[in-house]
Amino acid sequence: MDLTTATRHAADYDLLFVGVSVALATVGSFAALVSALRIPLSGAATRLRWVLSAALSLGGGAIWAMHFMGMVAYHIDGMDITYDIGLTALSLVIAVAVSGIGLVLVGTNPHSVTRLGAGGLIAGLGVAAMHYTGMAAMRTGGTVTYDTKLVAISVVIAVLAALAALWITFRVRSRSHVLVASVVMATAVCGMHYTGMAATQVTGISGASEPSGGVDPITLSLVVCVLTFSILALVIFAALGGVSETDVFTRAAHAHDQTASLGGKPDMSGKPGTAAGSGAFGPAAPAGRAAPVLTIGAQTADVFGQAGDPGRQGHRRGHATRR
Repeated sequence: MDLTTATRHAADYDLLFVGVSVALATVGSFAALVSALRIPLSGAATRLRWVLSAALSLGGGAIWAMHFMGMVAYHIDGMDITYDIGLTALSLVIAVAVSGIGLVLVGTNPHSVTRLGAGGLIAGLGVAAMHYTGMAAMRTGGTVTYDTKLVAISVVIAVLAALAALWITFRVRSRSHVLVASVVMATAVCGMHYTGMAATQVTGISGASEPSGGVDPITLSLVVCVLTFSILALVIFAALGGVSETDVFTRAAHAHDQTASLGGKPDMSGKPGTAAGSGAFGPAAPAGRAAPVLTIGAQTADVFGQAGDPGRQGHRRGHATRR
């Protein structure tokens, strides 16, 4: 293409899709946070499930789905846009994978500044890679270039956003904490995305060919929206206890109190329901001792008593006998 005759095309955004992207970032962040609350409260059999749920919610919902809908919102005057389905799928895999790596690194010892830094750096650079892989999937029929200064700023924002997300993830304890943290995380994710989009410059020649191949973004956006919101709703419902378990925020607060009673150090027993074992992914609890908590009418009974607290177990057994 002869760039001497090419013109830079102006771009704008569809505010409806921008709003959807922000909603996805917020709901995805909320789902990731409530899933992370479950990690230190779970036994070995279910711990991995909540790690995967948090990674999928954060990487697939809050980051990738937000990113994709933000790209669909992007319009270039005089040009049609389609997307390469292979590169688009690859960007999703990158987002979920780096989110999972970051969660595992930090969750192993949430109090370690070194692990937080390493996890944030890996996740942040991975998010930036996901963004620009997704941009590489964009087919415009023109030439896409980037403002290097804004690209650098977007990468810095991605790393800072990842650090904030991972720091917040293992420190929220209440509904208000989770709600505020979800907004903070969503703001950081959206800030990175739209800074990266501002770095994008598209040039093309009048009458240039239509984009070759690719999938129509509107069709993809409908599929992404329905699947993502449905999956996130299921994750949130399960993480909050569905209809059978006690309030996860109450359990998380109790675990936090246990940490405080140990002088700020996590309980090293690794049993579910304690502060966090040797971290959110501490040693596995004994088989069959996941301390499920069932709600019967208005009364709550911990089936196995509070793990790691024999005195409390005896008190509960005596209390149950008197009933």
